[in-house]
Amino acid sequence: MTTITGLSGDLHTQVRRELVARQLAEHMTSLRDRGPLRVLDVGCGPASPGILLARAGHIVTSVNTDTDVLTSLHEDLARESADVQGRMRLVEGDGAEAGRHFPPGSFDLAVCHDVLEAQPEPDGMLAALARMMSQGGLISVTSRNAGSLAMRAGAAAQWTATLKGLSATTYPNPAGGTLRADTVDGLCTVLADLGAPVLDWYGVGVFSGLQPDDAEPPRGQKAWTNLLACEEDASRRDPYRLIAPVLHLVAEKTVR
Repeated sequence: MTTITGLSGDLHTQVRRELVARQLAEHMTSLRDRGPLRVLDVGCGPASPGILLARAGHIVTSVNTDTDVLTSLHEDLARESADVQGRMRLVEGDGAEAGRHFPPGSFDLAVCHDVLEAQPEPDGMLAALARMMSQGGLISVTSRNAGSLAMRAGAAAQWTATLKGLSATTYPNPAGGTLRADTVDGLCTVLADLGAPVLDWYGVGVFSGLQPDDAEPPRGQKAWTNLLACEEDASRRDPYRLIAPVLHLVAEKTVR
């Protein structure tokens, strides 16, 4: 099976990585005159596009507090060419505190994927990213969609869990405790207030998100291509994107 990323992962990771990379690439055309972009990748988890951006010639700083995540990324990076390795810097630290080390205007693109769910609220992290963005720079954010929390249980006819999910704003963390989900309106409001209005938003994993956590990508190139075609189309359409498990928003820094 061929993917545009060439990276492995379970069904959900693969779909998320593929769709988000395509969506982000559309918006990055507005930055093509800047040459190699200065990219801040906060979280740098398995679905993050950090390595893909370094392959494309951009200069990437990846930040995470989790040493296991950084170790995994380091192992992935070791399989890349020396040029790609030279364009990536891995930093152990809190993305919300990165502004202490990088002054305003330090980056042209911020990638914040699968991070907001673990924050008590999105405002602090997004404010830090907005401060570090250059004028006209882009912020790519993904978060769990609060509007989707009942969908998988409903598809499995688990009605007690479905009823609970319809009004939920948090969901179980496989590692223990709970994680937080966001709404499109909520994230759009926060980003607009920070001088970074949302250019567009997408729902990621409309169909694949109904599958179990350990689901594998379909076998065969045709099946994979067809799945991605369905997911990509649905990611841009109401009502489908409203119930996707993951939200992807792309915002532009317009206020200094």
